[in-house]
Amino acid sequence: MQLVSPRYLEPGYMWLLFVVGVFIALYGNVFLASVVIGFSLYALIMPELLFRLADYVHVSVTDELKLFPGDEETYTINLLSTAPVPLGVVRLSGYLHPTVDSEDHAFWRQENYVGREAEVAYTLPLKAIKRGPIRIEAIGMEIRDPLRMFSLYKEEPLDRIGYVFPDFMPYPIPKRPPTLPGEEMVRHSAYRDPETFQSVAPYHGQPMRQLYWSAYAKTGELLARTEQPVQANEYVVVLDLLTKDGRALTHQMERLISQAAALCRDFEKENASYGLIVPTLTKDGITYDLAPVSGETHFRKVMTTLACLSERDFPLARSLFERKVAKYGGSQSILRLGGDGR
Repeated sequence: MQLVSPRYLEPGYMWLLFVVGVFIALYGNVFLASVVIGFSLYALIMPELLFRLADYVHVSVTDELKLFPGDEETYTINLLSTAPVPLGVVRLSGYLHPTVDSEDHAFWRQENYVGREAEVAYTLPLKAIKRGPIRIEAIGMEIRDPLRMFSLYKEEPLDRIGYVFPDFMPYPIPKRPPTLPGEEMVRHSAYRDPETFQSVAPYHGQPMRQLYWSAYAKTGELLARTEQPVQANEYVVVLDLLTKDGRALTHQMERLISQAAALCRDFEKENASYGLIVPTLTKDGITYDLAPVSGETHFRKVMTTLACLSERDFPLARSLFERKVAKYGGSQSILRLGGDGR
């Protein structure tokens, strides 16, 4: 906590003013002496009172935010005062992490009246700018005395209040040229195997939706399409953000993360099991290795992981990373993004 006051209100000057007031009371005008003594006592007592009142005031945050770039949301910060007296107008302010801004500014500030033992809501309009955690560096609280002579600043540390998830960029599934007469490629969703295709057979009473009308227009013969999708039981998204010599794919990082997010979204829509492996460590030594699971909770966990990925993460040894990838196989389909500058 830090107290800000004019220089002339320093305790040394106020004690001197108090002594002057006593002499005025003894040898001069009693009313003037009362004003001088009262002012000096106010300036001496009020700072200590502000420090005590600040111990009764705390801020708390509400639910965790989950945004995508471009989303707008109003976040609520609650100020709880258990002080036995009204605090008057209290100002909250903070500097926002670059992932969001407030009304096109990185600095946010708002004032509200806080009464006796009250809980007051401060609204924070946010707009998501880019992928990453949403943080307010610190909530600065300004409490002032009734005469606006002193200002006490108190900082309340806050953890991250949410995440800006990455955009969804479709994963480019490679196509191959047809190898059978009338065969064509189809893509139902990103989780389908690249070898998914439709075979064409003579029409013998199949449902009308399977009729291959474009072939009928060319040949005059009724043909039916038969879907033959190939699908694995589990999927592992390998997000390789490093080259073989350990360099970061900085210029491709956001694109690869957005493609991984799109894949995971498609898996979730299909109720498929999917996992995520990334060849980096957090500063706390945590590896990004999520086993294949399904469900909304797992999807949020994966999206949170993608939101927190940073160029400042420590690279994982290439041999250890490859061993993590190699442990998956059999019924699990591995989709690898990035690596070697691709």
